[in-house]
Amino acid sequence: MSLSRYFTGFYVSIAVLFERALRRILSGGAKSVNITAKLLPNYFERKYLFLVKDMAQKPITVESPETIWQFWDNPVGRTTPEIVKASFRTVEKFKGSFEHKILDNSTVGDYSDLPGYVFDRLKSGHMRYAHFSDLLRLNLLKNHGGVWMDATVYMTGLIPERITNQDFFVFLTGELTSFPYSFVQNCFIRAKIGAFLCEAWYRMCVEYWKDEARRVTYFQHQLIFKTLVFKNPTARDLFAKMPHLSEDETHQFAGNRLINKFDAEEWERVINSSFFQKTRYMIKRRKVADAADYPGTYFSKLCDMGENND
Repeated sequence: MSLSRYFTGFYVSIAVLFERALRRILSGGAKSVNITAKLLPNYFERKYLFLVKDMAQKPITVESPETIWQFWDNPVGRTTPEIVKASFRTVEKFKGSFEHKILDNSTVGDYSDLPGYVFDRLKSGHMRYAHFSDLLRLNLLKNHGGVWMDATVYMTGLIPERITNQDFFVFLTGELTSFPYSFVQNCFIRAKIGAFLCEAWYRMCVEYWKDEARRVTYFQHQLIFKTLVFKNPTARDLFAKMPHLSEDETHQFAGNRLINKFDAEEWERVINSSFFQKTRYMIKRRKVADAADYPGTYFSKLCDMGENND
């Protein structure tokens, strides 16, 4: 670990604790100055932006059919949570003209060419599955194009053409997030083969894990993207042309709202607001939840509707 990285990680940890405390103190809509949002992009710029300095936009190509990519691999002794299985079924229902591939550890190598040191970091415990999937999604999209969806993306409609027509697209953070400094959400990414923003983002992220043994912050994937589009001229221009849509419409169940009492009228409003909702399988103190744990809630109803969506 470099001395620069050590001190950056230390100050980020202190900054995050400070900001969380400050948010609890402040009221009336006041916003704290986010130190993390400034500190880490400066670090990523110094260390990794040079990697994409001479990159150029490649010709855009599209596989036929394109693929919706997802990843899920159960820890030993666990089964797939109900909400994840329900979400997979909704993707199958609303995939449209896309193929739907759910990868696990045994099939990742059939479609990705992630370098060996990524798997070494994962096996050693230095990399979490969350950060492994950060790299996997960009690698798959770089190589094959298509759409990445987290396993907890619960689709309620087809992907709109205004998104599928884009060479590259991600949602931006909105008002519902507890982490506004993360800049973008990465549970849904659309990219065509050759998209500069995808390839440059991947190059910086994968190089980080070659150079660094551990994460510096949970949202480093998103903050590397922020560094890219703010500091690289080509990325800045392409990002400016991308539709800037807030994640809020896709995060109607942020926090613990997923276990609020189900309301049919409100659910109708939610499904008309966006083509998917981001859900979660860990509820309250990181417990993997079953539908039976929260009867009559959105969580239980989504599990049931995912089961009976024909």
